[in-house]
Amino acid sequence: MKKIFSIIFIFFVVVNLSAQSWYTYTTVNTNGKLPDNNVECLATDANGVLWIGTYFNGLVKFDGTNWTNYNTSNSPLKDKTIIDVAVDKQNNIWVANYANGVFRFNPSTNTWTQFTKESGALTNNYTYAIEVDNQGNIWVGLTPSSYNDPGVLRYNGSSWAQGNVFKDNFNSYGAEAIGVDKNGNVWCGTRIGLYKFDGVNWSVFGKDNTQGGLGGNYLRTIAGDALGNVWVGTTDYVNNQTVGGGLSKYNGSTWTIYKSSTHPIDDFVSAIAFRNNDVWIGTGFCGQFGNYKGVYVFNGSTFTHYQSQTTFPGNCVNDIVVDKNNNVWIGSAFGLTKYGTVVSVKTENLIPTEFSLDQNYPNPFNPSTVISYQLPTTAFVRLRVFDILGNEVASFVNKEQHAGYYNVTFNASKLTSGIYFYRLEAGTFSETKKLMLVK
Repeated sequence: MKKIFSIIFIFFVVVNLSAQSWYTYTTVNTNGKLPDNNVECLATDANGVLWIGTYFNGLVKFDGTNWTNYNTSNSPLKDKTIIDVAVDKQNNIWVANYANGVFRFNPSTNTWTQFTKESGALTNNYTYAIEVDNQGNIWVGLTPSSYNDPGVLRYNGSSWAQGNVFKDNFNSYGAEAIGVDKNGNVWCGTRIGLYKFDGVNWSVFGKDNTQGGLGGNYLRTIAGDALGNVWVGTTDYVNNQTVGGGLSKYNGSTWTIYKSSTHPIDDFVSAIAFRNNDVWIGTGFCGQFGNYKGVYVFNGSTFTHYQSQTTFPGNCVNDIVVDKNNNVWIGSAFGLTKYGTVVSVKTENLIPTEFSLDQNYPNPFNPSTVISYQLPTTAFVRLRVFDILGNEVASFVNKEQHAGYYNVTFNASKLTSGIYFYRLEAGTFSETKKLMLVK
């Protein structure tokens, strides 16, 4: 059983404040102002403010200097898990709040509006994706409640309209990724194909009718560039196993696919953004499948790979955005990484103030997840995982450790699906939390 162990104090120090630099913000080097290293989604508004959706600690606003956290204790948000975030043409922030529908937040008036199934706006409260089209309509991908329910909805500012029903012979599916191209077409990615809406009609693309241009029918991410190309990342199922589908580009008539078999890029593409003429590509399923390979930048002919402690220090990527100042922001399970001009970054060797065992991320997971904990003083530490019957199935730590922040990757590929428990014992402190393996 694979075990990966690390201690974190700081990532690195930016020494050139005028050049283009890499810097990663974490809960440690922001002294908790970034409340969660598990950055799930990102968006930037018209003022250049970054909006950060986290997995465990709600919505975060970062203006380059100040951090503001919106969660269940100080806002109407019903859950601290933010699945997706987008900004509309009026600079309102739209949030997919796990199983609680979507929220619209007006920062200038501090006004929140919730849209749910109960209010008559949505057909289901489980929402996946949010996107704003060229006309300012809000598109929301969600779980269908029944076989004939739509997998996407559209809001024009006053009323909601049902979009396409994405279904095969057995099930209906939601749009888990939504993108808009230069010509105003809206693209919806599901687990069974890629759908395009031209304003009147829907058309579908898959492995079969793109002559291999799509590497899989499960769409992970969609983005349209300034030239009118549509870029997508896919996964596929082969012999009941999830495999990477690669990066695909569609120019309106022809599909081009980039995979590790023909190009130096990981097949698990999770995020796409554009900076000048370059395509920024994030890879990996955080805590789940794939050869987590960090970030690639494609200039049209060459892929440049970034995955090191002096560039992008993580491996898997959840989201990438580019702000109005041309800075690149990358969200992952390891914090918030910025590529651009970093000014007045102060790093400190911070020590935790209390013992703490964090909830694993992601949860549920398959087959890997990250367990984090904090030690304010030196202590003898034991970290173990048990099955539901109390049998020990993994042991990570059984020794004295110094004060600091620690991460452990739990690979459960040899275990069966089900509920497990992980327990931290450090000195007189002990805590147990639940995790779920779903294969």
